[in-house]
Amino acid sequence: MSINISASNLEETDLVERLLEEMRLHALPVTCIEVELTESALVDYSPIASHQLDALLEAGIRVAIDDFGTGYSSLAYLQEIPAQVVKIDRSFIQRIEQEKRSRTLVKAMISMAHDLGYSVVAEGVEDHQTYAFLDGLGCDEVQGYFVSRPLPPEQFEQWIETSTQG
Repeated sequence: MSINISASNLEETDLVERLLEEMRLHALPVTCIEVELTESALVDYSPIASHQLDALLEAGIRVAIDDFGTGYSSLAYLQEIPAQVVKIDRSFIQRIEQEKRSRTLVKAMISMAHDLGYSVVAEGVEDHQTYAFLDGLGCDEVQGYFVSRPLPPEQFEQWIETSTQG
């Protein structure tokens, strides 16, 4: 399960304590949560935000850089932000069938991220052909309509149960 975190969230000095408390209340292990940093959180990266990210990592919560490759995304984030996951923005993924440049960029992003020790998620995967291409490049995970459309909680629970049974 992923939770998007904004710059203002990272400035909340009790963010980590509140998140961990909610997880305890619902008996959720820290391994089931991933925090995704939005672009605003990366642009406004402050000492308080840095402390919060360190606390999340120390608690065992994975941190992802969301929508990588768009907006103000910078390669510097890959050096500065203590994350384990890079999520390639859907705008690159949706074009890989039609545009050689997109295929080249996605291939380079996956390779570079892996070389830097990141796990890679491709956003916006909507068909088997795109999935197969990304799988061939060694992409670690995908998200998008190919996997599932957004579901209400009850249907999500049923989908998880069915998915894990076969």
